Amino acid sequence: MFDSGGGGSGNELVETWGLVESKRVLACAEYRQIRVIGGFHAARVAAEANGPAVIPGESAANEVALALGMSEGRVWFAITLCEDLDTRLPLTNTAFSVGELDLAQVRTIHHLLQNLSDEKARIVEAALFARGPIDRLPPARLSGRLRRLVARYDRDGFAERSARAKEERYISVKQCDDGMAFLSGELPSLDVATVWNRLKEMAIGDVCAGDERTMSQRHADALVALADGSGRLTCGCGRDDCATAVPAAGKRGPLVQIVVSDGSFGGGFTAGTGSDGSVLVGFLPGVGPLDPETVRAAIAHSATQRIHVSAVDPVEPAPDVAALRYRIPHSLADRIRARDGVCRFPHCPVPASSCDIDHTIPFDHEHPEKGGRTEEANLACLCRRHHRWKTQGRMAVQQLGDGLLRWTMPDGKVHDTEPDSPAFWATGA
Repeated sequence: MFDSGGGGSGNELVETWGLVESKRVLACAEYRQIRVIGGFHAARVAAEANGPAVIPGESAANEVALALGMSEGRVWFAITLCEDLDTRLPLTNTAFSVGELDLAQVRTIHHLLQNLSDEKARIVEAALFARGPIDRLPPARLSGRLRRLVARYDRDGFAERSARAKEERYISVKQCDDGMAFLSGELPSLDVATVWNRLKEMAIGDVCAGDERTMSQRHADALVALADGSGRLTCGCGRDDCATAVPAAGKRGPLVQIVVSDGSFGGGFTAGTGSDGSVLVGFLPGVGPLDPETVRAAIAHSATQRIHVSAVDPVEPAPDVAALRYRIPHSLADRIRARDGVCRFPHCPVPASSCDIDHTIPFDHEHPEKGGRTEEANLACLCRRHHRWKTQGRMAVQQLGDGLLRWTMPDGKVHDTEPDSPAFWATGA
């Protein structure tokens, strides 16, 4: 299609134009969506300005996320971007509205100018557009040009922003498919260089030429070796006479829940199997099931919590004396956390271990016998934020039985959530 040898039929020009036009159409649609999300949030802020909400408009992002199947972070980005386009980035707004820039390019501009004052942001934006068309610059090239312009026009602010950015350093984890996770974060450049140089040293110096792992695989394994206490990358050559071999150091790992049946401990069992030889089901809190090989490694190197399936099955209601008290007994709290696995608000990934246990029907402190009993059928795990929202009456929740919850949002939409627990995965529900 992009043959430069001459003699072409000219169709390549038509096809290239079609690609450019498709980008413009998509960019215009992205712009309209950003504007609709921003408008929804602005309307909610205005409606709640004089109401009981602690932060007017706070729940808008959650409602949009549920309606569109987006993450709350992506919705908040759209809200803040919409505000920036209105107040700080007029040239970017115009180019985005007609499809000259797409969302990836606009995101780059927004990100690199968000820490500048409004005045400096407009100056840098004007300098960026004054240098010529930028519609065909990929985000990486656009980012490089912007960084140079920021350094030129806002030198005094660099040191202050650098110090502030260091205070906001973080590491985060996002769960992926097939037992994998994405580790990311922002650290000071020198700290990142320190970690990266150490990983490269381990990937080369700790193994022999017979190790068939790629360099990327060695870097990943070296990072785990730094964290698990061994401090050294184990060579993968498999030879007993490997020149780089060192005595294995003790390793440590995360808490892993192992789900077993009541009869699994009747006799001896090998790592990763029950007494009948079947493979145990492993579960990483807040993540989900683990494959058998990972379970065996977890039993050998991680802290494990064995959960009997019967211990999280439905049982008879708690005795009246306990059900009529507000304080939740430890044994019942453990059961609820083991049943729920995560916060029970739609799409919330906060592990149950970090959640409050909420009475779905509020406990009646004056007349406990009238409702809100402290029993499994009226309890659920909620993270602190969604617990607060539920208490404020922003949405209604109902227990449907077997741990199922039904949420009714302010707009009338209904969302059902089910437990995400070790027993749930073990039974294949």
